[in-house]
Amino acid sequence: KAFFHLTTNLPIKLTMGRAFYATVAVIATLAIVQLTLNKTSTDSIHRSLRLGTLERKSDVIARRQREIVDFLKQHNDTLSITYRTAAHSYCDGNDVVEYPFPKYDACDANSTLNIIPFFGGMTNGMKFIVLGALMSFQEGRCFIIGEEEPPANGGPEQIKAGIENAQKFTNHYFEGIGLPPDHPFVVKALAEGRYRTRKWKEYWDNRVLRRTEGANYNYKTPFYSHPDTVDGVALKRHFLRHMWHLRPNYRDATCQSLKDQDIFDSDYIGISIRRGDKTKEHFKFPSMDEYVKAAEPLIPSVFGAGQTPKFFVATDDCSMVDELRQLRPQWFFKTQCDQLAEKQKGYNNDAMKTLDEAQQEEHFRKFFVELYALAFSKVYIGVGYTNVAWFAYMMRPNVDTTKFSMARSDIERSNFMLLDSNSINLMTDPLKQW
Repeated sequence: KAFFHLTTNLPIKLTMGRAFYATVAVIATLAIVQLTLNKTSTDSIHRSLRLGTLERKSDVIARRQREIVDFLKQHNDTLSITYRTAAHSYCDGNDVVEYPFPKYDACDANSTLNIIPFFGGMTNGMKFIVLGALMSFQEGRCFIIGEEEPPANGGPEQIKAGIENAQKFTNHYFEGIGLPPDHPFVVKALAEGRYRTRKWKEYWDNRVLRRTEGANYNYKTPFYSHPDTVDGVALKRHFLRHMWHLRPNYRDATCQSLKDQDIFDSDYIGISIRRGDKTKEHFKFPSMDEYVKAAEPLIPSVFGAGQTPKFFVATDDCSMVDELRQLRPQWFFKTQCDQLAEKQKGYNNDAMKTLDEAQQEEHFRKFFVELYALAFSKVYIGVGYTNVAWFAYMMRPNVDTTKFSMARSDIERSNFMLLDSNSINLMTDPLKQW
């Protein structure tokens, strides 16, 4: 409004003074617009004001490349050891020892049971289970996973059906998350009507319950506690590791695939490409040329002299791998797409309901390999409009902070590049929002 008032009252021929103030007004207005779109992007706004203009996407990517190169120059060997050790530890089953399950049954016998809905794709569903679980524990309540909209969306019998349907998925792939349907507390609470189905907006629209970065939490409950006072992202990251445990048969199959791909004990760059139903959300997809150009300056810092660059490509559209291989035939591109009987052409959550049991198994086995390959990669290149980025970041190995002269969150982001991250749109740093 201030800019409109100023410009509409200017004479046709601006004086130098008024021209200056008009320029300031333009810059300030653009910064205010960005602040409105994304209140967490203050760093970009400050940078924009200093430069007198909003940065171009190419400038942001170039600056990110320089930051990653500088980081790798200092810590390349340490990162190699960290990621390889973490991969071996996980595949040996040590994650359950290091991050034991929360005490899901630590609620009062007569308390209310929370039903946390699982909806959307797997990473989206798990993201909201994390938030719902942390909220439930802080309320002193046990929880069970249910469907977002159980059959007929009605009374106790429909609620039970929704719980059973959701459990068919989560219990099939993961070791117990929340209470099982046959737990005595669940059976009694449902019979007595002591349950409440929670809505995802409760813990998403509320930034305190969403546990965003910038707010610190001293989280101590009988169910789960964090040993330190940490910000929201670190809390979610720590809790996810306690909650997320693939069943041993899926963990072993995932690890065997990582070894078969010849990336288990080596340095490589992880690439995440999302297509499919994201067109409905009107995102602009980076081209394969953008991925290649983002990776190129990083290669000397990741790989030794004369070593062929190695990439692991995680994608829901296998045609993207063919494009990458055509653009850089001299690079090695490893991918689970090569193992599929039928090539994927883009993930569509609605279409998942039409898959038969064998197709669903193939889909999720591929997906688990991709998540862990991205988590253990020396550098991650992806996009922020998919929850895969969130999950891969949360699963990346812990680092020994005594070997780095920066905060843990900065370390963990220092080799993580999002190609849709720029100072013009609200994807400046989605990891802070998630």
